[in-house]
Amino acid sequence: MTTTASKTQPDARTALAQRRENGGVAENSLANEIRKMEKEFQVAMPRGAEATQLIRDALTALRMTRNLGKCDTPSVLGSLMTCAQLGLRPGVLGHAWLLPFWASKHHQDEKGKWIGGYKAQLVIGYQGLIELAHRSGRIASLIARTVHENDEFEVDYGVADTLVHKPNLFADRGAPIAYYAVAKFQGGGYAFYVMSHRDMEQYRDRHATAKTREGKVFGPWVDHFEGMAHKTCVRQLAKFMPKSAELAAALAADEGIRVDLTPTTGPEEATERPEYDVDGDFVENSPTEVSQAEAPVAAEPNGTSK
Repeated sequence: MTTTASKTQPDARTALAQRRENGGVAENSLANEIRKMEKEFQVAMPRGAEATQLIRDALTALRMTRNLGKCDTPSVLGSLMTCAQLGLRPGVLGHAWLLPFWASKHHQDEKGKWIGGYKAQLVIGYQGLIELAHRSGRIASLIARTVHENDEFEVDYGVADTLVHKPNLFADRGAPIAYYAVAKFQGGGYAFYVMSHRDMEQYRDRHATAKTREGKVFGPWVDHFEGMAHKTCVRQLAKFMPKSAELAAALAADEGIRVDLTPTTGPEEATERPEYDVDGDFVENSPTEVSQAEAPVAAEPNGTSK
């Protein structure tokens, strides 16, 4: 009896660990496919990065992100390949997320009828963009902030190009009225980008991909508006910053679907944009100003989030 127990207990522990790693099931073909890509991921990664760490992050995301395990395999592996090439960690440090969404035209059956299904979309986080900007070696600092109605705030465009923001830290700051991002360059100089709250709402209405069939926005632009506003300012400011190849590739791949798993193909060449409504915006919030965002919200078949 003692011998039998000693043999079965390690097996039970191994099975339990495997079940946890695979998102609660004993076998997970998607998890296995991720593991099989280790050599390809390693080829794609920057020097010093380890594919084993990427795979651990991916399996954690698979376990923690609702419906990610239901996504088709190529879209998940494609998102991870882009993470590998950019040296970003999915679901960790606010770098990037694999966001599941429902595609009403996922694939066709034998009669040519379109069948719905889940795909994975790569969303680069606020911290991921900052990380890539710093890799250029030409950015000393990059940060985004929120302006409230009781703050002291002054912007002077033109020859001066100055921005002054003094938060009212000892009283009610009031409602948010603007958002901005500032980049300071190595060797001197800076650039900034400002958007009013009203302009940001209009931007959201034009660009948010998480919408119901009636056009109502839901998901992160509703639940984490400030974080999305910060990311938007950084994206807009990036047009005026010295770009690294990695930052340019990230901006091209952000909120897209990768269609090529070749390690030597750049993300900007391998990424397509969804042509249907998806829940495609999720962002990590600035850890110094707002709390960490929750797990991504998936777009469901009926056009609502859950």
